[in-house]
Amino acid sequence: MNAFQALNDINQELAGSFSGLPTGCQQSTLWIAHTEETPITGIKIQEKDLTLILKVHISDIDLVKLNLQITPETVLIQGQPTEVAVVEGYFLPSGFQSLIPLPHRVHPEIYAAEIDQDGLILQIAKELRVEQSEVRIQFSNIHL
Repeated sequence: MNAFQALNDINQELAGSFSGLPTGCQQSTLWIAHTEETPITGIKIQEKDLTLILKVHISDIDLVKLNLQITPETVLIQGQPTEVAVVEGYFLPSGFQSLIPLPHRVHPEIYAAEIDQDGLILQIAKELRVEQSEVRIQFSNIHL
């Protein structure tokens, strides 16, 4: 047995042991900075009068299928590898998800999304009405 055959046998053993792992596993992060586990390499948020513009830089954007979930305070980006990203027997990428907190409340149903060569551009309508909150503080017989 030569060195190449031994390396191939080890590679097949590793691939076999990883194939038994549960499918659908993915990396979850609250986006703070780029790590090796997620392809999101940077986020820029630009605040306009009526909208928030998120520029999410995603490496190898063409190898990922994206799913977005927008709430009034966050954006959740989930990515699953496309068939092109899988190299059978050698490379099986996992999915990822990243939660991005927003600096201003938004209307989740009013948005526009665009994918370019650098990643995702997301424009979301800001919530302009600020809800008034009432804070009531009661002191009971405090002696100074």
